[in-house]
Amino acid sequence: LKLPRKGSGFHSVVGRSPVAAMSDDWCTIESDPGVFSQLCEEIGVKGVQFEEIYDLEPGAFMTYDASRIYGLVFLFKWQQEEDTRQTIEADDNGIFFAQQVIQNACATQAILSILMNAGDKLELGPHLKEFKEFTAALDPQMKGLAVSNSEPIRKAHNSFRQQSSFEIVQERASKGDDAFHFIGYICHEGKVYELDGLKNGPILIGHAPPGDCAWAEKAREEVKRRIESYAQKAAAGGEEGESGELRFQLMAVVNNKCLEAEKEVERERYLRQRTNISLVSRGEDVELADEIDDDDAPGDIPTFEELSIKEVAELQGIVAKCTAAIAELDLQVQVEKKKRQKWEKENALRRSDLVPLALCAMRHLAAKGLLMPALEKGKTEHLKRVEAKKAVSQ
Repeated sequence: LKLPRKGSGFHSVVGRSPVAAMSDDWCTIESDPGVFSQLCEEIGVKGVQFEEIYDLEPGAFMTYDASRIYGLVFLFKWQQEEDTRQTIEADDNGIFFAQQVIQNACATQAILSILMNAGDKLELGPHLKEFKEFTAALDPQMKGLAVSNSEPIRKAHNSFRQQSSFEIVQERASKGDDAFHFIGYICHEGKVYELDGLKNGPILIGHAPPGDCAWAEKAREEVKRRIESYAQKAAAGGEEGESGELRFQLMAVVNNKCLEAEKEVERERYLRQRTNISLVSRGEDVELADEIDDDDAPGDIPTFEELSIKEVAELQGIVAKCTAAIAELDLQVQVEKKKRQKWEKENALRRSDLVPLALCAMRHLAAKGLLMPALEKGKTEHLKRVEAKKAVSQ
């Protein structure tokens, strides 16, 4: 799959309307897990992150906790085509659904569709809680207008506006311009739904079969079906372009892996401390390294009474398992922290205007006769990175 990046907000599809001026207040944002994860945090949502899904074969979600996949965000190259699938009434099925009434906001709207339907699984934060209550009685179109007028949501969205010293004015997209669109997939009451803001309502994909991550597998099948359909059209000389190039991106909205790993570390420490205390009470020479207040221990770990009936060797085995688990979880925490540091660095660059720096560097390189050699070297390095990414994704 070739994934679109910059300027991937939906555009050039919805015609000019009375809300056109409002649409101009929403910028296009880059389709990236780091962008979307920080976007949720800035709106006030806690405990979520986005993970890019590269594998669309069966079992792609087996490494995920089924209860922690809140939804899927699918980005694709939009095509004008007839969709005969029937929509349902969102309110009758207890689903939050907002129609897209402005341009460039479909990424945020697809994300909101997932967050607002997560129920009690997520901590939405004060802004979205208030927004959900306020829009509860509104129809999908009015919900869409409410999204467009929400200052906290628009401010968070526009905080990822690409900064530039130059303003490029484009009144109308040219014929060859690509338009990309985001939609969401959720599981609600045992059924899988597609949430597309350009439709009149949710589309029922089907019942979620039993099994781990079964609903996500059902959605994956639908995504793969759409991709294969587009590929067939491209092969037949459809609207994908002369090259037949396909561009899609699939992301899962999951729990914050760093926070979850830290919680697991804390749980293992409580269990290790209780077990060590039990060993000390039996005269074993044990160092109590976990200085934590047992009153705050989670309720799902064995009590002192339950540990007291176990043999010393069994208790020592519990301590060893806890120590190994903590070491493994600490590595996961470090990996996730490095990932988030990388996201923060990339987002800071997105919000920076690097044009003056680039122009200054080009001027000095040109003065020394090094500009064209540097350009050719850059092209070569870029092609190497592209080939390396292709090899990893295959």
